[in-house]
Amino acid sequence: MSSEAEPIKVVLVDDHPMVRQGLQAFLTQNGVDVVATAGDGREILDWLSAGQADVMVVDLTLEEGSGLDVLRTVRKLYPLVGMVVYSVHEDGDKVRQAMQAGAFGYVTKREDPDLLLVALHHARRGERYLSPRGSRAMAESVASGPGLDPRELLSPQEMEVFVLTGRGHAIPDMAEKMNLSVRTVETYLGRIIEKLGMGGRRELRLFASEWLRKEAP
Repeated sequence: MSSEAEPIKVVLVDDHPMVRQGLQAFLTQNGVDVVATAGDGREILDWLSAGQADVMVVDLTLEEGSGLDVLRTVRKLYPLVGMVVYSVHEDGDKVRQAMQAGAFGYVTKREDPDLLLVALHHARRGERYLSPRGSRAMAESVASGPGLDPRELLSPQEMEVFVLTGRGHAIPDMAEKMNLSVRTVETYLGRIIEKLGMGGRRELRLFASEWLRKEAP
């Protein structure tokens, strides 16, 4: 991957030519190096194999194949490539599936396109980012989804961290309350995010808060 001082090298995968052109123009104007565009995932693999890109931007709905399949393939073959979904879908299940398939970021097409720039920078650093609409959709989906009970998935200490997160405690506060180091609490948070299929700490906080509200007597 390129350094932070260099322009982000991006490949675009969207089956609408006008969307690709408009997105390419916007990103280029904002200092992003769009090295390739394609209508489906197969066209872009050669660019990725040559190490030409830092981040791939992909829609979930493609004329041939699925964006989710593209995410899974790229994660398996090119794990160093960050992936960001840019899609009209605001279904929480779609957001969650995309993140579980390997996406580092999710931004909806109804939002300010500047959020896509934010997601690209996060993805290049290997960090996750969900836009406000994406975060809200996934948190609501997870909170209302059948069978997802953190009490069944988390260890007792992880569950305590989960509850404290939902109550709005900062990591240093949790560490003090649980008599743990900050680093240990951060480790627990990482495990919780992975087990529950969250997109990051912000999404975990939203979900935990909503779960506590529903579970409160």
